[in-house]
Amino acid sequence: ARVLAEAFRPSLLAAAAGDVRLPLHECRPLTEWSDRPAPRIGQQAGYGSYRPTSWRPARKRPACPYPNPGRYEEGKRLKQGMRVAFSGDTSVERDLLEDRAVDAGLHVATSLSRLTSLLVTNDPDSGTSKVVKARQFGTPVVDEAAFGQLLADVEPADAKP
Repeated sequence: ARVLAEAFRPSLLAAAAGDVRLPLHECRPLTEWSDRPAPRIGQQAGYGSYRPTSWRPARKRPACPYPNPGRYEEGKRLKQGMRVAFSGDTSVERDLLEDRAVDAGLHVATSLSRLTSLLVTNDPDSGTSKVVKARQFGTPVVDEAAFGQLLADVEPADAKP
């Protein structure tokens, strides 16, 4: 924060000297889902979007305690243990989406395989490797808004015998 403040100081001083108002924006919390669609690839990404060209540190997650029940079936509920992958821009921070999925008992996958239950993407026509593999494997694809609705009602995993 201090580095940012020091980098911002010359702009602030120049704006004050020229009697120019800087276009400052209020910070928004990352606690709510957005109903607006994510921007298309090649367009400017908005607040909270994942930028594929930016560096994101790898996050170590604990192993999912539930077995994978298989693929998501349209019209049904997500079930604890399902493997979910994300691809492309999101209107909510990617880490927050992943945390919500883990909190619901889902396994967040960083890549797509035949075992992946569901791919979440706002651009199902993109040529990303995950979207291409989802088509090859027949993995169901939903957008971020639909995933948010599915997360609200995740089915518990089957009881162990």
